[in-house]
Amino acid sequence: MADLRVELLAIEDCPHLEQARRDLESVLRQGIIEVPIQLIFVTGPDDAEFLGFQGSPTIRINGDDVVPQPELPVALGCRIYRDAEGRALGSPPIEAIRASVGAHRRVRLEAFQREEAARVAEFAREADAAESSIESNGKQPEG
Repeated sequence: MADLRVELLAIEDCPHLEQARRDLESVLRQGIIEVPIQLIFVTGPDDAEFLGFQGSPTIRINGDDVVPQPELPVALGCRIYRDAEGRALGSPPIEAIRASVGAHRRVRLEAFQREEAARVAEFAREADAAESSIESNGKQPEG
């Protein structure tokens, strides 16, 4: 979706950056609209603190970490993830990426559907009001 903001944060020479990028691109390709990935290199403690960076690599979708771990401190080192079986991984599990992207797409789709429903309802109200006005004036619409 056009309003899907995708960030891949990493330190220089991160050994797991390419795996994270491949998994992220794979998930994003499953969507209808191409979404750019903003690659952000975290170069020092000030950057890490400012970004709330908890280790490399980190993937965020619309500002939300795909594997939220609020207990992790800000860090410039590698980040360890766990897959569904508990095995250690160097990049976010593809299932977590897929779930996060899917959740944000669903939220956007639901918002779009609500907006469209509101437009249809407003159109119907306006049509009803116009019809009532015509009936109360006793005139037939020109056409």
